Amino acid sequence: MDIATVFGLIIGLGLILFGMFDPNTQMIPSTFINIQGVAIVLGGTLAATAINYPLPNVLRMFRVAGKAFGGKNDDSAVKIINQLVELSQIARKKGFVTIEKLLPKIENNFLRMGLENAILEKDAGKLRSFLENELDNMIKRHQSGQEMFYNMGNYAPAFGLLGTVMGLILMMTQQGQSSSVAGYASQMENSMGQLLDGMGIALVTTFYGVLLANLIFIPIAGKLKGRTAFETHVNEIILAGILSIHSKEHPVIMEEKLLTFLDKDTRALHRESNGR
Repeated sequence: MDIATVFGLIIGLGLILFGMFDPNTQMIPSTFINIQGVAIVLGGTLAATAINYPLPNVLRMFRVAGKAFGGKNDDSAVKIINQLVELSQIARKKGFVTIEKLLPKIENNFLRMGLENAILEKDAGKLRSFLENELDNMIKRHQSGQEMFYNMGNYAPAFGLLGTVMGLILMMTQQGQSSSVAGYASQMENSMGQLLDGMGIALVTTFYGVLLANLIFIPIAGKLKGRTAFETHVNEIILAGILSIHSKEHPVIMEEKLLTFLDKDTRALHRESNGR
């Protein structure tokens, strides 16, 4: 599980609960608990999402969200480069076909799939085209999930505002029906108290909408975007490495080429660890 995501949720919810805490009663006011408000905001957000996206995409929503909470990918750029250099050395010494026996042990799906096609495809141009198409399609699939959560982050405050408007309409209507012109002056103080109490309840739905949007939906979309950027970067390294192995490039030259994908400090640490 990703510690940063869990830590952020705990801190965020903790501070919000602290802000809701009433020091006079030493409790969180029951006004913040409104089942109807939750139903309007959450139900409306899910309904709008179902209208906007195909049903299979909506059903995959929880699995996509799980990627934001899942553990970080262990396939760091440096680890992948070392693995590609090792494969290049094996291919150079024993032949490219010998890599086929190592495929079941390779955990990275894109690397395994790319090597399988590199063994079968002799044309470097066709191999590059296939790998680039696979990478582009992966990015599009990931962006679809990100877009869904960004949109949910827009829907939630809107439905929160809708719930507030509904509450205010009901409150004003009931207040107008219960107050007569003759008894208005005598009931003024009591009516004002009821009005403020009803307004507080009505505003709870806006609170729910803003909370869900800014602590759940939009941060999940941002986390997914970061994961996609990381995975894309690693896959670009893999693509360049597979093409180098396929063209029988010298492992040292290939390694130097792949190191250009790393930042200056990481590159220096890599070379230092390899005694160069």
